[in-house]
Amino acid sequence: MLSPMDHLGPCLTNPIRTSVISGSIFTALDTLMSGRPLSFRVWGFYCGSLYAYNIVQCPMEVIHGRQSSLHNVVSGGLLGYIGVSRGMLSVPFVDPRFVYSVRHPGLVGALVYGGIGGALATIGGKPM
Repeated sequence: MLSPMDHLGPCLTNPIRTSVISGSIFTALDTLMSGRPLSFRVWGFYCGSLYAYNIVQCPMEVIHGRQSSLHNVVSGGLLGYIGVSRGMLSVPFVDPRFVYSVRHPGLVGALVYGGIGGALATIGGKPM
């Protein structure tokens, strides 16, 4: 059986490549769809957000000893809450007037981003 430290190293380094590739794709789509010029800051935000989403799951995997789509829900929800609360993220699929009319818009962000993370993990074949 692997010790927690044996799992933590690969858990922190494996998502780097996929975060850079996915962040580059999201930056290209954002640039094409918004018409804004290509920006290193936007690219860094996408890559960093995807990397954070992956590494937030590491302690949960170590504690439970396996991967779970619930880890994706918690990771997406946590980062969605922080991003929306600090004004760094908008909430997809929800009317902005509704988001900012509720007392805690971060909770709406947590629900939506957690749901997206859980749905993509389940589609990808992760068990509950």
